[in-house]
Amino acid sequence: MSYNNYSFKRVILFSHNSNLSGAPISLVQLASKLPKYGYYPLIILPKKGPLENLIKRQNLDYTILRFPGRILKFIKLIHREKALLIHVNSIVTSWPIFISRLLRKPVIWHVREYLDNKRFYAHIIHLLSNYVILISQKQLDLFKNMKRVVYIPNGIDFSAFENAKPVGIIKGNYNNKLILITYIGAIEPRKGLFVLAQAALLLKKMKEIHFVIIGKANDHNRDYKEKVISFLSKNEILDRFHFLGVRQDIPEILAESDILCHPAYIEVFGRVIVEAMASKLPVIASKVGEIQNIIEDKITGYIINPGDYKGLSEAIKKLASNKELRKKMGQKGYEKAKRQYNIDIHTKKVTDLYNRILF
Repeated sequence: MSYNNYSFKRVILFSHNSNLSGAPISLVQLASKLPKYGYYPLIILPKKGPLENLIKRQNLDYTILRFPGRILKFIKLIHREKALLIHVNSIVTSWPIFISRLLRKPVIWHVREYLDNKRFYAHIIHLLSNYVILISQKQLDLFKNMKRVVYIPNGIDFSAFENAKPVGIIKGNYNNKLILITYIGAIEPRKGLFVLAQAALLLKKMKEIHFVIIGKANDHNRDYKEKVISFLSKNEILDRFHFLGVRQDIPEILAESDILCHPAYIEVFGRVIVEAMASKLPVIASKVGEIQNIIEDKITGYIINPGDYKGLSEAIKKLASNKELRKKMGQKGYEKAKRQYNIDIHTKKVTDLYNRILF
């Protein structure tokens, strides 16, 4: 392929980690759709990790830049690939921004994090970028009156969820008909798993309700996981919780689930909520970040206050006891997600921004 003109428009997408978490998955799904709009991505990872398998399945170009010498390798890569634009996927990694600016390459900084009302950070991010992409309307308050800022909510590939079939991961092991409440996220305080455990205790008599926990605790949060398990064991409900670790079959797990719970204290977007809506599930989640715009309370699910385990238990009880309500809310959620959070809509908005910067 020729790099001597714009017939091959190479862009570099920089991932801050190689995990199967929301931000890297969103980046890979964007990358998979870019060729449709004339852009050919090269993904840069900081190390080997499970995200590689997802990239390989999408047949995307990628490379790993490790210490030492990654800055020099990055400079050589930009020149060799004749990259037109650098798209950095997180504020966690800033050094590619500085190198790209020194090389006079256009930069997009994709802000997926909670900035904790620090407007100074917003000014710095805006100053260093050609454009800033925000994924939450809540973030816009911090970037008020800054011109090179756009709001583009995450998008997902609906086909993966529409075509998924339940494989009996949990229900297949039980003769009785279970109601599966699924939690997907890191096991850490800000995601609110302990709140779900407290709600489960209030639902102890509803023995048909079981909980599927997808995610793991890193080294810093092992004590938190032990706290959750100790609470469940002490109250004799540990057997109702199924800890499955990190999974790559999320569509199939959601296809087997009945309700998604996301009781986070801090969340900028909540990608898993849209994935659940794509799976026609009702969602119960906290009133934080973009979640209050994604979920329509009492229409596509229920919104609770952060930490309100009593409100969470009541919402679970209502949905667990009413199959028709689950179906109705799930369908409404699916229709909204399809309209607003489709990966093709997302990619079109991102590539429109690329075009605005480059041409």
